[in-house]
Amino acid sequence: MNQALDEALERLRGTGAEVKGGGDPNHGPMAAEALVALGRADAVVKWTDRYRQVLGAMPAATAPIDGENWCGALGTISRLGDWVAFFRAKLAEGPWPAVFAEWAGRLVRGTVSAGSHGLIRTAHAIRALEEAENPLRIEELGVALAYWAAYYREFPGVPRFAGTLDFDAALRQIPLIMRGQARRGMPREVILHAAKSSPELPAAIDRVAEPASVDAALSALTEAGARLYLANATRQPLVLLHTVTAPAALRLLLPHLPAAMRHTALAYVWQVVAAECAVYADEIAGDHYDATPLERSVLVEWAVDTADPHAIKLSEACLREFRLNPRPAYLAAAGDWVTRLRQSRSWSDAELAAAGIAFR
Repeated sequence: MNQALDEALERLRGTGAEVKGGGDPNHGPMAAEALVALGRADAVVKWTDRYRQVLGAMPAATAPIDGENWCGALGTISRLGDWVAFFRAKLAEGPWPAVFAEWAGRLVRGTVSAGSHGLIRTAHAIRALEEAENPLRIEELGVALAYWAAYYREFPGVPRFAGTLDFDAALRQIPLIMRGQARRGMPREVILHAAKSSPELPAAIDRVAEPASVDAALSALTEAGARLYLANATRQPLVLLHTVTAPAALRLLLPHLPAAMRHTALAYVWQVVAAECAVYADEIAGDHYDATPLERSVLVEWAVDTADPHAIKLSEACLREFRLNPRPAYLAAAGDWVTRLRQSRSWSDAELAAAGIAFR
């Protein structure tokens, strides 16, 4: 059992869902777990102590959520503390795999919630539990599920695999509904508002063919996401790197999802990737990158050196996906992001926002 991760989770106990003042998600538990997966457990505690300083506090519970009234509390951010208390009780009553399987079925339609960070945080929590079960790690799963539930949002319609295209070809047909426009505000809200206003988007999403294998489909989707990121890296890299990390997170969850739910979960992750493309891409994915990657050791060292949670999580996801599907786009995407962060260290907030490295 990795003690560094548990030390990090102990330090992060009681922190809220967001960074103070900015609305950015709390990436602390996710990045700490990804550091362990990268073989850098030695960096976990120091990184966590630094990151902990920017986090707000978890709100207190105010009114109980139970089996009768949970639907009315779904998507109510102000009730995050109530959701944390609810899942703490659920996980005390029964084994975590059963709790996860039950609630994944209820939350999967809201994969877009908090920019997919409910899904992603849950995936990191479950991989930690696969390595070892203890109260801290079970508590983190409960907080991750609470985050997903409190921030719950849905796109209209149910995504279907009703077409003939693979993911890469389908992305090329997604309408770029905000091409060339300013995207002001938190991406989780911008994406929902813009995607809901596009009548063409649902039909474009449904053009993907029914996959024979969810595992193979995730490789195709993460590679397409990496290529999409690279085509738009000079404009919107921060948002579009999630077209890799969200489907890569779903892969971590697959062994714990009921078999009948795996295609459904894939469809909702694809819906989110397509919406992020529609709202934040200005170019169609292609071979817009230098195929000479950073050495793995250099990539990991640079990711740690940036102290950026996205660099840590993206590097880990890309290296993991590359092992399954050794395509150059993964390493190029991870290398591009860490390089951009290193080159922009002295930039102003306005310059970072203009380059899509930070949010306005």
